[in-house]
Amino acid sequence: MIVGCGGGSENGNDQPAPSRPVPSPPVPGGRITQGRPLTVLGIDPHIDLTGLDIDTLLYPYLYGWAPGREARIMNNAAADIEEPDDQSLEYIITLKPGVTNSPWENNRVGGAGEEITSEDLKASFIRRGTSISAPDKRFPRKIGKDGNAMDAAIKTPEKYVMSFTMTEPFVPAIREMANPTWAIVSKKVIEDTLGKGLSQVAHGAGPFMLEEFRGNERVVMNKNPNYFIPDRPYLDGITIVVITENSSLLTAFKQGQHDVAGAILTKEDYDEFITDDQYRVFTAPSLFYPCVHMKVIREPFDQIKVREAINISINRDQIIEIIQNGRGEYNGPIQWAQTKWSLPQEELREFYKYDPERARTLLSDAGYPNGFSSTMKLPKITGVSFIADIATLLKAQWAEVGINIELEEVELGTFIGSVLLAGNFDMTFFPNLPYDEPDRPLSFYHSLGVTGAGNWTNYTNPALDDLINKQSQQFDETERQKTILEAQRLILNEHGPQLTITGDYAYSARWHYVHFPFNLGEDPSETVNPNGCDTWREQTA
Repeated sequence: MIVGCGGGSENGNDQPAPSRPVPSPPVPGGRITQGRPLTVLGIDPHIDLTGLDIDTLLYPYLYGWAPGREARIMNNAAADIEEPDDQSLEYIITLKPGVTNSPWENNRVGGAGEEITSEDLKASFIRRGTSISAPDKRFPRKIGKDGNAMDAAIKTPEKYVMSFTMTEPFVPAIREMANPTWAIVSKKVIEDTLGKGLSQVAHGAGPFMLEEFRGNERVVMNKNPNYFIPDRPYLDGITIVVITENSSLLTAFKQGQHDVAGAILTKEDYDEFITDDQYRVFTAPSLFYPCVHMKVIREPFDQIKVREAINISINRDQIIEIIQNGRGEYNGPIQWAQTKWSLPQEELREFYKYDPERARTLLSDAGYPNGFSSTMKLPKITGVSFIADIATLLKAQWAEVGINIELEEVELGTFIGSVLLAGNFDMTFFPNLPYDEPDRPLSFYHSLGVTGAGNWTNYTNPALDDLINKQSQQFDETERQKTILEAQRLILNEHGPQLTITGDYAYSARWHYVHFPFNLGEDPSETVNPNGCDTWREQTA
């Protein structure tokens, strides 16, 4: 759903869109409107997760990322990043001069029109690294476990230079610093919004600035006249329109109300659009991966026989056929779309064989000859039906072996804060966020979890912890691959605490007159500018 960015993985598209002459050079000016199926709960990049695609348009970042090449693109606020030692413990970051905040008019918030400096970068690192709801703290905890430690570890010897030394090597560090949660926010903005936050407002130095925020209706952004890249962005503005009923959102796109489709598209939609030259459509493997989590310190999930019964009574082929248009693939602990790091499909399909008869035997051996009942919580997201659809199908599959599950939908914001992060569940089901680095999905199984304070399922396995820690320090790619595959095979045989369901494909569509610098499934080039900068539209009356 990111304007001007591709999602998916390095696998690319499996069918090209129809060819059409592209005007050259790009035409500056104009606006585009994009649909969105999800309410934007907030746009604070260090805290909120549902608005990350919008945050990348409003704030500067250190650099971009090419997931296929697994390489940084020095196209944003950082002029240089040095790693003086061979273990990449020390990082010296030099910012570009002239990265300037947009000219907001609220005098109660300082920093308008001012340059971003190393002090702003440090303040942003500390705020992101210590945020309660930040999705991953494995990286910042190696700089400092709390704000005081990070404050002492991060140095700002010059106006544009920030440095820090990590307590131990961490291979994903370079990838992590390109994550949308690591936006650079002015120190004055952080101080002046303390207690109020940035969830409903934005004060940044990105290519666009916020004009209007109504998270359940629309988000309006205008071009930042202070943007540090000359003649960018091309567009005068971007409007995000929220329609949580997917068919209505798709109709609005087809009727020309939206320039970029925001609806969750199916294979049937893709097949329809690709035959029509007025659209540009793309598909690629999706990095979203649905997961069932079980609280392994509670009965009956503390028994591996019960977890195995739950696992092998999932008919993954049926999920692929009914929910995923027959195109899904099996996920291991790491999504299948991360082809370099994932387990082979033949191995996963052999391990995850559907066997309801054996499931009944396992339940009986575990002391549950008549099965058992439990509740599975899942996020309630209006307009996004596939989560509830898969959960409903899982419920029906488990019922066949005597596992009776009540589904409890919880509003998304409450689900994140009061169910998931709090570990307040026996079972829960949700799609993990897409990520193209293997450490993140593995860290869900680590005793310390993604936050460093413990995982949501209370699972612990010292042998697995050692493997996860080992791979995070292996700069030799071949050796790291071996360790990651070994860790995944250990996880499989535990049958939890997280059971990954099959992975789908993603689809995107836009009208022919909207031009992105790269498309879904493609790697950005070395010369691409930050998100939204190089997006342009042909001027149509």
